[in-house]
Amino acid sequence: DAVFIGIGVGNARQLKIEGEDLDGVVDAIKFIYDLRTSEYSSIKVGDKVAVIGMGMTAIDAATQSKRLGASDVTMVYRRTKAEMPCTEKEFELAKSDECKVIWQASPTRIIGENGKVKELVLEEMKLGAPDDSGRRRPEPTGKTFNIEVDMVIKAAGQLPYGEAIEGMGLKNAWGITQTEKNFETNIKGVYAGGDCINGGKEVVNAVEDGKIAAQSIIQYLGVGA
Repeated sequence: DAVFIGIGVGNARQLKIEGEDLDGVVDAIKFIYDLRTSEYSSIKVGDKVAVIGMGMTAIDAATQSKRLGASDVTMVYRRTKAEMPCTEKEFELAKSDECKVIWQASPTRIIGENGKVKELVLEEMKLGAPDDSGRRRPEPTGKTFNIEVDMVIKAAGQLPYGEAIEGMGLKNAWGITQTEKNFETNIKGVYAGGDCINGGKEVVNAVEDGKIAAQSIIQYLGVGA
């Protein structure tokens, strides 16, 4: 038998910094989901919003925050424009909505007052050698600065659902561990593809993964041999 896992992603990657539990800190996934399922008037948005990340989800969160009434929206990305995961078209959309960007910075702490977000502490980053994704790895410089915010939207990537994935030893930093080019995982006969192995790309990438994995499964099962 063979199994293909294509569960996508849905769990927001946490920042794991002090102040992440303050009122005003939200996951971009939930924020966007609420936009699609609720009346706009019922969705809370800050006046000065910081969006952590530069992927498609981050762009959506930033532009929608601006359109919901935020006077100031700042996107924070730990690399440079050359490494941003969003498309140039999406980036131009954010610029057209007057969203600002702070490049080469990473959040280290969220400061609150009376339980609510007040400031975001950022550390300046520099780029080192390429990491597993092929992009140059951001490295801390030790220099920090603060920006005034009353809302922080976390859009720093997503992870696949499922404790079972972790229990089977399939999970890695991006999603599900893929050990072979044919999309077989570290467990014989178990294949995976799409967003759950790469952290989130385009639909066409997921379709291509599925096609290659299907061919591999056919060979594995000896169908038609």
